[in-house]
Amino acid sequence: MQSLKSRLYRLLRWSEKYTKTDMVYLASGGFWSTAAQVVSSLTVFGFAILVAHVLPKAVYGDYKYILATVALLSSFSLTGIGTAVFQSVASGFDGALREGFWQNLRWSVLIFIGAFVLAAYYFAQGNTSFAFGILIGGSLSPLLTSANIISAFLNAKKDFRRSALYIGIIETLLSVGALAIAVLFTHNPFILAAVYFLGNTLATLWIYRRILRFYKPDPARTDPGMMTYAKHLSLMGVLSTIAGNIDQVLLFHFVGPAELAIYNFAVAIPDQTKGPLKTLNTMMQAKFAARPDEEIRAGMRSKMFWLFISSIIFIILYVLLAPFIYGFFFPNYADAVLYSQIYAISMLSIAFAPAGSYLAAKKKVREQYIVNIGASVIQIAMMAIGVIFWGLLGLVVARVIIKIAGNYLVHFIYSMSVPAKA
Repeated sequence: MQSLKSRLYRLLRWSEKYTKTDMVYLASGGFWSTAAQVVSSLTVFGFAILVAHVLPKAVYGDYKYILATVALLSSFSLTGIGTAVFQSVASGFDGALREGFWQNLRWSVLIFIGAFVLAAYYFAQGNTSFAFGILIGGSLSPLLTSANIISAFLNAKKDFRRSALYIGIIETLLSVGALAIAVLFTHNPFILAAVYFLGNTLATLWIYRRILRFYKPDPARTDPGMMTYAKHLSLMGVLSTIAGNIDQVLLFHFVGPAELAIYNFAVAIPDQTKGPLKTLNTMMQAKFAARPDEEIRAGMRSKMFWLFISSIIFIILYVLLAPFIYGFFFPNYADAVLYSQIYAISMLSIAFAPAGSYLAAKKKVREQYIVNIGASVIQIAMMAIGVIFWGLLGLVVARVIIKIAGNYLVHFIYSMSVPAKA
């Protein structure tokens, strides 16, 4: 057994001359993240099969619309607090966890106000399902996002085992399990949305308190610059958060809830495969934060090359397998196959992920403003045009173009921001 570990260690170190990446570090953290991703993906996949066979498309579309509306309201809160806490904790300021929790709650008042106004509107329209769903989502969302900062804390601590166990496995099983039970007993979108927000909030709060008792972070060790950075990130993230959720709202209003359901099934599998990429981004940020620019720049091209090759392989395999996957598991959503195959092309954008990790790790505020605002404005405009004139197909094609072009913009800004060689 020891000999096998030794050979594996040597193999990983040998591969570093080609990948220009600390492969031992990635493998150690990657094991837990991979295990969590497998459990999470299988759980979500099982839930999707249940939804496809039990819920009418219009009901599922209504449910997704409620979630997207609450997510849009959250764009006017302290959305950058997670990244700011990550940076502060990685620099030794463990008190950022508690501070981030309470600051996020304080800055979330606009979510509740917005939810109350929208709920009043839908009550006046006689749509009590939307009214109650948005109201309970807007009430619980601040607690959910505040407690979810624990994920940034664990990743900053490089405690990938607990992050995978609690955030990736336990939270997913509890929240998705509760929602699956609800689907079996009701087709009311309000109740489904209520179970979603309540289940996620209770699970995340429990994890937050458990990790807090384990680490016992010193509340006095706070970062004086954390809130300034969080506000910058939140301000630049307003448009990007809107851009990330406006597709659901546009599709619901211009095409309908059934098409919204088809759209969610079309993008679900490609988006699920991006889970490992998010973990990779987090691990790269933790490494980049402590490394000099010259060392990061030396390995950047190699990282991008291997990510590009991986994305090409995935796209080809997925395009070939998608008809069989949907035909066997989601026969009621066979019309989502073509849209899903087209959307899978957006995976080419992952090649530029290391550049985005660099900008976040090095707190390149000006560069992040340019990327977030520029890409978000174009994204919102293209998706609106795509939906209004070409419906579901227009939205999917617009998202593919946006993903690739937006991430290339990140790479361009990165190449302009790194210090020139002496």
